[in-house]
Amino acid sequence: MKRYIVILTALCLLSSCSGFLDETPKGNITTESYYKTEQHAISATNAIYDYLIIGYAPGGLWDKHYGGVFFNGYWVLQDLFADNSHSNISSVDYQSVDNMQIDQYNEPVELLWRDFYQVIKACNVVIDRVPEIDMDATLKNHLIAEAKFFRGMMYFDLIRMFGDVPLREHNVEGIEDEIIPRTSKEKIYELIFSDLETAETDLKYAERCGGGRPYALTATALLARVYLTYAAEHKDKTYYELAVKKANLVIPSFPMLDDYADLFKIANRFNSETILGINFNTSLSAGWKGSQFLVRLLPNLDTSLGGPENAQGWENATENLYTSYSALDKRRDVTLQRKFVYNNDTEVTLPKPYFFKYWDRKAEPKGNNSDAIFPAIRTAEMYLIIAEALNEVHQGATPEAIAAIKMVRDRAGLDSNSLPTDYAGFKKVVLDEYRHEFAMEGHRWFDLTRMCTADEFVSIIKAAKPEATPRAIHFRFPIPQRERELSQGVLTQNDGY
Repeated sequence: MKRYIVILTALCLLSSCSGFLDETPKGNITTESYYKTEQHAISATNAIYDYLIIGYAPGGLWDKHYGGVFFNGYWVLQDLFADNSHSNISSVDYQSVDNMQIDQYNEPVELLWRDFYQVIKACNVVIDRVPEIDMDATLKNHLIAEAKFFRGMMYFDLIRMFGDVPLREHNVEGIEDEIIPRTSKEKIYELIFSDLETAETDLKYAERCGGGRPYALTATALLARVYLTYAAEHKDKTYYELAVKKANLVIPSFPMLDDYADLFKIANRFNSETILGINFNTSLSAGWKGSQFLVRLLPNLDTSLGGPENAQGWENATENLYTSYSALDKRRDVTLQRKFVYNNDTEVTLPKPYFFKYWDRKAEPKGNNSDAIFPAIRTAEMYLIIAEALNEVHQGATPEAIAAIKMVRDRAGLDSNSLPTDYAGFKKVVLDEYRHEFAMEGHRWFDLTRMCTADEFVSIIKAAKPEATPRAIHFRFPIPQRERELSQGVLTQNDGY
């Protein structure tokens, strides 16, 4: 069966699937009477991607609710609620995330919770209604598998961020039906495993693979991530070994690029290393869907000389992140810049290090709306999962663990001949590699909370942000107060908030 999955994925990779959502996606979830035909099933599944990208915003682009799960909150908060970035927004909400003084009223966290459940609702519509439709069986199973893949992904991130959360396995229409208590993470893990295992076997319809949609091996890669986290939480060697097994299954079909910089070039949006890329294609007809990378991350510079347009510089890198890179690390100057050269060759020094990794200046010289994808899962992570998991299983670095991390470090131009092989020393190297490989890609907080003790977590963040007040409670976000009020007090709060 595993070989069969690999072959199917290879077929998807070779098929002309890159024009994701050539048909206009239908972002509305309609009444039960709507779900009658194959096209209805396709439209309902396409709606999932609208909620991943633009979310639900009746007021359009300027609605404060504009933007789905991966629009900006997901990847911004991961680095901001850790040691990688600072906020330059005057908003108390973002400043409190930066300073680790977050509370249950924080709006970015509230909206992220809302966005996760909007996607889950769209997934549940497909899972509930598509089985009843008379249509091609392979396509039907594939659409249901797409929905289960993203439902599993959303629930996994919810429990990583909030701990126990309400489990909704079916679509509900009335708010009175949504008032349910928090469900044990263990029960939710069971659903995540089941959903992703279904996706591994049923994502077979080649025309819907890639270009922003999952392959069968995308589910395998996500399972590697899930198993790694489950193993860390439960100190379970079996799940560490499963994580290694899944990662090794994925790697042959998604070879890493030779040059780290090529990962973020527009021409390479869906390159061989991108196991899942979230597609913000601005050419789609259903409204503006460009990503927020350039608006949020690039500094405000003189546009008349070639500075990026509409760049707000809302986040910048910490000095601690910048100086943590080796000067030999090729990823540093791709990811971060301390200087900028205008079109007339004038060079200016930036007051802070800024994230430049998503700006393909040649393809998008104005640095405005961007067709860059969000790299949700990349092959480099699979190698680091292997290194981390084997170090945990054997309480020290094995030759396979060293070989895996060497794949990532070699591309970065780093020497791996004298890496520490003791458990603690190698673990630190792995944690550093995650940091340098995936800065501003939605990893850092998850990596710290998975790999560090509470004391280590606090110490690492204080070293980068002396004015911040990290605490052990910050292994979780607070349950949004608005959700607690809507639940009429049924939802309990996380300890310490």
